[in-house]
Amino acid sequence: MDCTDRLLSFRDNIRAALWGVEKWVVSAHPSGESVVDGGKYDGMRLGDIVPGFPLLFKEIDAKSRLSVQVHPSERTVTVTGGSPKTEMWCMLEDGTVYAGLKPGVSASDVERAVASGTAGELLVRHDLKAGECVFIPGGMVHAIGDNARIYEVQQSSDTTFRLYDWDRVGADGKKRPLHLESALKAMDCSLPPPVPSRDVECAFFSFRRIKVDGSFTFAGNGFTVLRAFRGAFSVCGRVFEEGSDVLVLGGSPFAVEAFGSEVLSTVAPG
Repeated sequence: MDCTDRLLSFRDNIRAALWGVEKWVVSAHPSGESVVDGGKYDGMRLGDIVPGFPLLFKEIDAKSRLSVQVHPSERTVTVTGGSPKTEMWCMLEDGTVYAGLKPGVSASDVERAVASGTAGELLVRHDLKAGECVFIPGGMVHAIGDNARIYEVQQSSDTTFRLYDWDRVGADGKKRPLHLESALKAMDCSLPPPVPSRDVECAFFSFRRIKVDGSFTFAGNGFTVLRAFRGAFSVCGRVFEEGSDVLVLGGSPFAVEAFGSEVLSTVAPG
């Protein structure tokens, strides 16, 4: 396969929400599948090119905070239904997220706090700098704060259980429904709050923030998704400006070239 044929860019896939906007950057999920923009596969859906693509990438622009929520893990999905979802967040700008419960908080404490409208007080707050990451395994209670811009990497799942919604109302003047029973079943109170980091390694993907000053070679195993975080880079002679993304199909090693740019790289088995 020609080097440039391994590079897949996608048409915009943007969704408006009560709290802001999210862009599904790379997705083979049927709720919002990516369509190739240009090149050999122009107009084709990602799932037709890579059946079973395992990850979903989003760019989240939260004007107001998201609901307090939890996703099932491989263990709890057997009782909650849906699909397991482990994810990580990398901050595109300085911002606040909530991830993990304070020490000693039990499921009963959470249930009572939801009823009294104080569930947010049980969460651990993280004030993060641009480029910092937090890992959110299935079962961890979490929320994204006001005015946060985030790059999200997750398992290809659209299963979310809303635990608490800050008592706000939707466009219809009514509170959005909660999924309390399922959320409590999915929640794992034993998970420690995440420690902010630069890189994330888990069973589903390997994420790194890399500074490229010259050339950086990737093994090319599996699938590699690259985001131009700070500055531009080039692959196979094709330039990707800051803020753009590309999926590199598996094959032989390939090189990313840049001069002082930072690249977000995610490698998934394939």
